Amino acid sequence: MNSGIIKRLIAVNMLYVNPSSTNQIRKKGRKGKQVIRSIIQQYLLSGVIFLVIYGATMILIDFAKLPGYFTYYMALFALIGFSQSLSTIFNVFFESKDLQDYLPLPIKRGEVFIAKFLAVGMTIVPFLLPLLILFFLTAFKSGYSIIFAVIGAILLFLIFFILLFSLCSLIVFGMTKTKLFRQHKKLFTSLMLGFSMVVSVGGILAINFTQNSMDHSAGAADRGSLAIFMPFYQVMREPFTAKGILTFLALLALTGLLLLALRFFVVPSLYEQFSDEGSRTVATKRKRKSNQSLKKQLASYNHQLLKNPNLIMQVLTSSLIMPIVMVATMVTTNPVSLATLGTKFMGVFFVCGIVFAFITLNQTSFVSNLISLDRENFFFIQSLPLSLEKYLRQKFWVGCRIQMGISGVMGVLLALALHFPIALLLTFTAGILWGTYLLSLYFFSRDYRLLNLTWTNISQLFTRGVGNYGLMLWMFGTMIVGAILIALYVVAVLMNIHPVLLNGGVMIWLAILSGGWLWINHSNFWKKLSS
Repeated sequence: MNSGIIKRLIAVNMLYVNPSSTNQIRKKGRKGKQVIRSIIQQYLLSGVIFLVIYGATMILIDFAKLPGYFTYYMALFALIGFSQSLSTIFNVFFESKDLQDYLPLPIKRGEVFIAKFLAVGMTIVPFLLPLLILFFLTAFKSGYSIIFAVIGAILLFLIFFILLFSLCSLIVFGMTKTKLFRQHKKLFTSLMLGFSMVVSVGGILAINFTQNSMDHSAGAADRGSLAIFMPFYQVMREPFTAKGILTFLALLALTGLLLLALRFFVVPSLYEQFSDEGSRTVATKRKRKSNQSLKKQLASYNHQLLKNPNLIMQVLTSSLIMPIVMVATMVTTNPVSLATLGTKFMGVFFVCGIVFAFITLNQTSFVSNLISLDRENFFFIQSLPLSLEKYLRQKFWVGCRIQMGISGVMGVLLALALHFPIALLLTFTAGILWGTYLLSLYFFSRDYRLLNLTWTNISQLFTRGVGNYGLMLWMFGTMIVGAILIALYVVAVLMNIHPVLLNGGVMIWLAILSGGWLWINHSNFWKKLSS
């Protein structure tokens, strides 16, 4: 093995770990080794942040006496590492599409795969580093010396990392060999990337929830332990007992078996797998249904545009992560019940729904970029004997309905968690749908005004106009202004102003503002398209 070649291959594969992050670094003017250095620095910083945040939490807990919390934290970081591994392995091995490029080069297959596996490992380890503290504290508070606690923590961390990495690799590579995956590759990729985001956010929220409910006193009650992680606790709690030694040897044996499975059942067939996939990609043609109307064909085409995994992942992380964190934090940290509120608050909840729609919809949403997703197809469609207004109206409703579904589902989940009465649930949902419709009109026309058909990365569409700072200003400004308006409305309701007069007056103002916006949008956008 040539260590110099492996280092260069690692550097190349680091570019594929997170394509959107790589493009963002390149946009800042960095090239060559500077890009690699920046990527590595990002992951090192992530590791430091995880160590500081979670380490400060763990140091207060006596894990030697609380095996339930030990297994809880292990499960948490196992999920985070598992989700990161899925997306990283898929990006490095499948989205890079470079394995065939190495065939004519004087590079051994072993060097290629070692470099790829090491690149994946370097990006997963920072998210697992708090486990080092977990293992160390368990051994140290069990009465063992610092030196033994450090060595034992490092050994067990390596075993856990190899187990997790091998298991994820077997799952991903095994899944990609199935016929179902080959037929629905985009769907499976999207699910993996989406799962990565959900688990990461859920992990942070779970820590916050635990902090609000945990008693750190000496007599703190333990939570139920998870049997699958108890062997790790046993090794660090009683390493020199017969049970501890046998458990450690069993973990070593399991690690070896998974590595052997990876070596003999996965790696040898990867080149053949990619060769077969490449030939199928060339030979496969998209099936087209016969006797399908033009309207249905265009609707199918627009839905196909939204199945890009990177688009879905970036929309989820850029558009929905803030409201998901906000809603989940409200529900888990300060759970309340609004079941006793009366119908006089119906207007308030309608306005809350509009504000919620403004929080969940911004320049990174599906409907906000749907026209630009056409790329060069937009010019082809313009050349057809087809009304551009009708085409864009159909495209708008495809994006608007999807956005209504996303915002509506999130809103209903929030309403159920906070026990909204039926009347308030209906008005809240109506406000979400109406606000989504109005805002979709704005962002759809904005997409046409800032049309970009030559983009190479989806993030270029998200930063049009006001850029990232404008996006953050929109999100936080919406929350602040919305909170002020809702607070004023609630105060007015509590002042016992006649509900019909108060809510009727607010609805009239909303109707006037909505009508004015609809007229402006029609005159400045749709009317010009039709002419």
